Amino acid sequence: MTATQAAPPAPAPPAPEALRVLLFEDNALDAALIKKFLQTAGVRQANIHLTDTIPTALQLLTRDSVDVCLVDYYLRPHTGLDLMDEARRFDIDVPFIMLTSMDDRSIDEGALARGAYGFLVKGDLTVEGLDRTIRYALKRHGREQALVKAATFDELTGLPNRATFMERLVQSVDDHRPKGGMLSLLLLNMHATRFLNEAYGPAIGDDVLRTIAERLKGQRRQTDYIGRLGGDTFGVIMSDVVLQHHAMTYARKVLGLVGQPAETRDGVHDVLLASGLASQTVRSDSAATADIASSLFKRASDAMAEAKKVTRNKSASELIAAKLH
Repeated sequence: MTATQAAPPAPAPPAPEALRVLLFEDNALDAALIKKFLQTAGVRQANIHLTDTIPTALQLLTRDSVDVCLVDYYLRPHTGLDLMDEARRFDIDVPFIMLTSMDDRSIDEGALARGAYGFLVKGDLTVEGLDRTIRYALKRHGREQALVKAATFDELTGLPNRATFMERLVQSVDDHRPKGGMLSLLLLNMHATRFLNEAYGPAIGDDVLRTIAERLKGQRRQTDYIGRLGGDTFGVIMSDVVLQHHAMTYARKVLGLVGQPAETRDGVHDVLLASGLASQTVRSDSAATADIASSLFKRASDAMAEAKKVTRNKSASELIAAKLH
């Protein structure tokens, strides 16, 4: 399979007229002035959202309707640092720029420690300075997003890579402890990739892998997590499984859909899959999280390896009946 190591280019920041700004401010005069500066820089009035409460700010931030957040430091009884802390707790990835009337080094350091992309003193604020700070913040944030994506996602398929998938598996184990739920792990491995690459070229193999990834994305339930674990192996973490046979039934459905012949640039090619499924109920008094995650992965891997032995010499139609082990 082909793969390049270059990081994807950073996305271009939005033009001023498309920029969506959240202003976290409780002073009406300051808010009016900052809005005027933003509009002078080209931001549309309809794209400037104003709030002075953390819950409302979080709602706007989590709706994916904000490109940058300008956050005042002191809003009784909270501060802009409190909003940044809450945003981090909810994994909100939006660049924050601190605005304050106090040129205080401790506030500056507090904002820096929380990953702020800029620190502006209101008394020194100008249209040009605000515009420049926002542009620099968006550009830096875009570069960081591109680097994170390169480090956590598989470039060929766009799915989370092995390291990211394994981190999510560990997190899923912890998430199930309070409710005592069942967690299932499905591993899928495509047969005959070496033959496909040698006979038709690696580009055809890549086409098939992308097709598998798109089919997995298409059937993914809200609680599922999908990743490419390297080469020709994919994984599905199934959360909130009620009974083990429910996981088995769903896995058979997935395999039936994913295992259909794939259209490539060189015609239609069979998709031959072997898989392994492992499930475990996780309770508050269960074994250590790392041990459970390791056990699930080993049992699913062993079952997949056994399935590959059984199915290696079977036809595509026979594989459908022998995919689960």
